[in-house]
Amino acid sequence: MQIEIKQAAVDQLKKVDYKDSEGIRIEAIYRGSCSIYVEHELKIDNQNKDDEKHIIDGIPILISSESKKHLPDKVFLNYNDSLGYKLYSDEETFRYNLRLKRVNE
Repeated sequence: MQIEIKQAAVDQLKKVDYKDSEGIRIEAIYRGSCSIYVEHELKIDNQNKDDEKHIIDGIPILISSESKKHLPDKVFLNYNDSLGYKLYSDEETFRYNLRLKRVNE
């Protein structure tokens, strides 16, 4: 899997004070009820044993094996002051207005 972090997002993510086993988790959660869809989240989380870890521009990125099933081979992460983080691929925007939060806060 390839992850490209645009410079605006790099600048924001480098401001985070990461603890030893933490990283930015890109999560794609499969939801099924009346409709079936994938919900995308971005959070600061501890690394789990099934996570794939990428270090991009010094930023630790975590993706679980389950999330990889619901993401394309290449994703982009960008940031805009008014719209927050945006997760997208060449084909579609998965979510914008993502706000970064630490899991246990």
